[in-house]
Amino acid sequence: MARARERRRHGRRWFLGALGASAGAAGLAALGCGDGGTPAPVAGTPDAPPDDAEAFPVYPSTPAPWPERPARASRHGGALRYAAALYSDGQFDPHRSVSATLLGQQALVYSRLLTYESQVDGRLGPDLALGLPEQPDELTYVFRLNPQARWHEGALPDGRPVTAGDALFSIERQRQGAPAVFPRSARWDPIEAAEAPDDLTLTASTAEPFAGTLARFASTEGFVLPPEIEREEGLTPHRQPGSGPFRWVEWSEGSFASVVRNDAWHGPDGGPFLDGVSVVQPRPADELEADLRTNRLDAVVAGFQQARDLKGRLPALREARSAIAQFYGMRFLSALPPYQDPRLRLALTAAIDRRELLDRFFSGAGTLNPWISAGVRRWSLPQAELAEAPGYRPGSGGRALDLADARAALASYRAEAGVPDEIELLVTENVERTLGMGGLIRDQLAAALDLDVTVTAVSIETLARRLVAGEAPWAAGFDNGWIDLDDWLYPYFHSEGTGNTFALRDDDLDALIGEQRAEMSPDRRQQIGYDVQRRLLDLNVGVNLVSEDVVTLFMPYVQLFPVDAGESYQDRFARTWIDRAHPT
Repeated sequence: MARARERRRHGRRWFLGALGASAGAAGLAALGCGDGGTPAPVAGTPDAPPDDAEAFPVYPSTPAPWPERPARASRHGGALRYAAALYSDGQFDPHRSVSATLLGQQALVYSRLLTYESQVDGRLGPDLALGLPEQPDELTYVFRLNPQARWHEGALPDGRPVTAGDALFSIERQRQGAPAVFPRSARWDPIEAAEAPDDLTLTASTAEPFAGTLARFASTEGFVLPPEIEREEGLTPHRQPGSGPFRWVEWSEGSFASVVRNDAWHGPDGGPFLDGVSVVQPRPADELEADLRTNRLDAVVAGFQQARDLKGRLPALREARSAIAQFYGMRFLSALPPYQDPRLRLALTAAIDRRELLDRFFSGAGTLNPWISAGVRRWSLPQAELAEAPGYRPGSGGRALDLADARAALASYRAEAGVPDEIELLVTENVERTLGMGGLIRDQLAAALDLDVTVTAVSIETLARRLVAGEAPWAAGFDNGWIDLDDWLYPYFHSEGTGNTFALRDDDLDALIGEQRAEMSPDRRQQIGYDVQRRLLDLNVGVNLVSEDVVTLFMPYVQLFPVDAGESYQDRFARTWIDRAHPT
């Protein structure tokens, strides 16, 4: 039954997450930055980074405080204001929304049983639960809830305790709801049964061992909502009753959003320390610079080039560069000619110059990926191995080998079949408008393989519909990416996966994907994940080309500004604090 239900769900997932481009494309890059700037600081001065610091350090998660300062009696006080892309899909129910930006803001106010302490490492920790669940066997998970957890005061449920019944309601609401309404409902299919024997205990069980179970309770489908939302006015841009470290204040589409401290939060260390957090839509670079100089802004999330320009003008800014799960990729419908032949797919993918994509899109500030983005470090195939694969080899010599492989594969294919005079590449309109992705791929393939590619830009909705209908043989665009290994693999590449619009049927791959699902050892599961990615590199049906590295710039008085690989990590703003004694 679970598999039958899963097949009815999820089919439009790949491009539904692409509501906007990356920070560099949709944020500061769209606004432009002028030249000029302030000279860089001299190493060793108070505002300069250490002599051996990278220009843009890459952090696996939240960077540690820097510079080190004496401990303060209290870290409480002060509001944080930062600039970042701010858009939604109009669905203010976190169980229904697919907007990464909105879900990130909702992570400030909604709790989960578990949360990610680090997405890049896959490290989990407790949120509403007192700790990781008890597991009397490989099928059973017993969560003990924190008795201090309370719903925010104000509107219903008005400060009452959070119960296991609330968590059960949040799971069953999605499991029993229509897939068209709850787009992540299929992720609960491995849960065979769940019950709340008392107010502080939730027990969940799976039909068979499933290694991705805990990730369900820490991801966006794990947000716990009160049942009162079904009886009241519902969830709106002004009404978001949660139990997290902050209370919702407002959301103004494409303009600003804000939250205030929840004094009754159940979390550790006396947090949250901030009085509130406000997000504003990025503005022209000169305005951002002025706001940073006058402390009207404390931080900016930007692309590499824009961050470098701002850092040149304001050298005191700290920076954290994070590789992210989001990616730009393409896929083939392997059941349709001419893409059913792996030689043609190899020719097309190996001939694409990924490093030119990085340079043109992000000024070189990004990563090349196997299927799993490099920012998800726990599961992504190591870069050293990836650098030996066709399409990924470094340097001019590596590029020459890539082209040789591409041309040989195309020649072999042409010896048995003819390539159409013109082949069509579908690209989402937003990506083509902001980055010119399809045009660049077209020009590269014309130069490398003398192929005539026609680029057709379509809306996200049109492409999603054509993918599901089997009418998009070759498509490219943007995707949000995932965190857990199974979320990258099973829905898209298993024969029974609900997002398998590749029409891929590969028995060896099915066996490997099934094996990682049942493997409870993280180390052994990682090795199976590597084997799956090696197989996908051979098949070339889905290609994760590049991901941008996003830079967060923040004033040196801001401590523990969180960064991570994916969406909905912003609950870690509960640990952020402002050093109000800092000279800046």
